Amino acid sequence: MEAHTMRAAVLLLLGLAALASAATTFHGYRVVSVTPSTSAQVKLVKFLIKRHGLEEWTHTLKPRVSMDLMVPPSSFRAVLKTLYKHHVPVTIKINNVQALIDEQMKQHRVLDALPRSFDHTRYHRLNEIYSILDGVETDSELVTTYVAGTTYEGRDIRVAKVSSGGSKEVIWIDCGIHAREWVSPATCLYILDQLTSGSSEATRLLDSYDFHIMPSANPDGYEYTWTDNRIWRKNRVPYGSLGCHGTDPNRNFDSDFGGPGTSNSPCSDIYHGPSAFSEKESQAIRDSVISHNPKMFFTLHSYSQLWMTPYGYTHNLPANYNEQYRVAGVGVDALTAVHGTRFVYGNIADVIYMAAGGSSDWAYDSAGIQYAFALELRDTGNYGFLLPPDQILPTGEETFAGIVAAIDAAK
Repeated sequence: MEAHTMRAAVLLLLGLAALASAATTFHGYRVVSVTPSTSAQVKLVKFLIKRHGLEEWTHTLKPRVSMDLMVPPSSFRAVLKTLYKHHVPVTIKINNVQALIDEQMKQHRVLDALPRSFDHTRYHRLNEIYSILDGVETDSELVTTYVAGTTYEGRDIRVAKVSSGGSKEVIWIDCGIHAREWVSPATCLYILDQLTSGSSEATRLLDSYDFHIMPSANPDGYEYTWTDNRIWRKNRVPYGSLGCHGTDPNRNFDSDFGGPGTSNSPCSDIYHGPSAFSEKESQAIRDSVISHNPKMFFTLHSYSQLWMTPYGYTHNLPANYNEQYRVAGVGVDALTAVHGTRFVYGNIADVIYMAAGGSSDWAYDSAGIQYAFALELRDTGNYGFLLPPDQILPTGEETFAGIVAAIDAAK
C-alpha cells in the first residue's frame, strides 16, 4: 500500500472511531421499577432521581403506582441500598441497557438499496421510512404524501394521505413525537400497509374515511436516536450557553402551556419550549389538523399499554368524557382480542400522570375533535423503549384492530 493511501485509510478509521465514540452509550445501566407505597416513599424516590440524575422512563410518581428508572452503574448500589432500607419495592427489568441497544442495532442489517415496500420485521431509519412512503405513492393510487413542515435541521415532516377519492371525513394518526419510541413509527407503517392492502376491511374503511398518517412527527430526534443517543426523547433545537438541546414537542401545544408535568429548563426531558407552538413539529401537526378537520385524532406513543382520553393538564373531565371512555373501551376490547395484550384506559391525568401542553388535549379543546386519543403501545417495561423487532408485527396488528373498532364505535 502506498504511503498516501495508508494515511488516508488511517484517517478514515480514526474518523469512524471518533464518530462511534461520540455516541452516548449505556454500558452497565439498568432499568428498575420502583413502587412507592406512601407519600414519604414518593419523596424519597424524587430525591434519588435528583441526587443521582436518574432517567425517568415512565414519569408516574404517586403512591402504589410503579415507575421505571434508568440507573447508571456508578449509582446502582447506593440507589438500591436506599430503596431497600426504606422498604420501597424494586424490581430490575433491564440488566444492561447497552446490550439491548447493541442487539437492536445489529438486527438493522445494511441494505443494498432503500426499501420500497413494507417490512415489519425490523425498525427503519428516517430515509427508509420516507422511501417506503415513496414506494407506496408509486404503487398505489390510494396514497399521496405531502410535507406538513420542515424541522430545525431541515428534515421534512411528511404525511401520507390514504384516500379512495371524493370528500370524506378524516381520521388523523401521528407517530413518533417522542424520538426514542421506535415501535410507534413502525406501527404507523403497519397501519399504512393495511389501508393500502386492497383487503375488504381497507376498502370498507376508505369508502367512509380519508386517513392522514404522520409516521415520524419528530424526524430530527428520531434520526438522533440512530446516530448518537438511543434514549433521546425531544427534538434537537439548541439552547445557547446552557449546552442543552431539545423541546418536548408533546409539551409544546397550547393546552395549558407550561402547566403541570412540564419544565422551564431546556435541559429537562419535559422542557415545554419558549412558547406554545414554538417548535416546527407541533406547528406541523397543528396546521395539518386544522386544515383537514379530522373526526378522530390518534397519537401513538410507547410504552405502558394505555388508551387515554383528555385531559392531561387537569383531573377535570371533558364534557363528552363518557362517550370518549365508551369508544376507548371498545377499542381496547378489540385490541386485547388479537393477542391478549391488556390495556388500561381513561383520562391522561388519572391513568398515567398530569401533563400539560399535550397534542390530544389541544385536539379536543382547540381543534374541536370530539374523539381525541393518546395511546401508549407495548410493553409494560420488560423492554420499554427497546422493544424487540419481533414485537413490531403483533403490536401493529392489535393497534390497528383497536383503532378500527374505535372508528366504527364513534357516532
